[in-house]
Amino acid sequence: MGATVIAYWPGITEEQIESQPDFYNDNKPWGDWMANREDEPAVYDAIRKLNADAILTYKTDGLDDEDVAWVTPQQLREAAIKLRDAVRAGLPETDPILKTYEKSANRMDPLANEFIQDLDDIISLTEFAEEEGASKMTLEVNW
Repeated sequence: MGATVIAYWPGITEEQIESQPDFYNDNKPWGDWMANREDEPAVYDAIRKLNADAILTYKTDGLDDEDVAWVTPQQLREAAIKLRDAVRAGLPETDPILKTYEKSANRMDPLANEFIQDLDDIISLTEFAEEEGASKMTLEVNW
């Protein structure tokens, strides 16, 4: 089953949903990683050690807007950049993150490169959200 991951903010229009950038590697690896990390406390610990907590924001079916841990586009972008830099540097904190991502990776490119591409796509989504005037955002995932 495929996953759809989009930038989401209160008041987003259908036109904004349809016009935002998409994931180069498909949405499924990132969407599945968002779900798989829920069962992996080591992933949360690693992300917190890297001060990239904003990457944990999400919304899905059944989760109301008032239950979302909103972040600013800048906070999400900075978290993606920190995580990307840590993966590029081969920091040991990224091991559980990549191990969990590998469960659903496309395996078209080396694992770290695929993960970095998804982070670059999230950075693009944050830039789009800012251009559209979003003051807070999350990533919405649905299957």
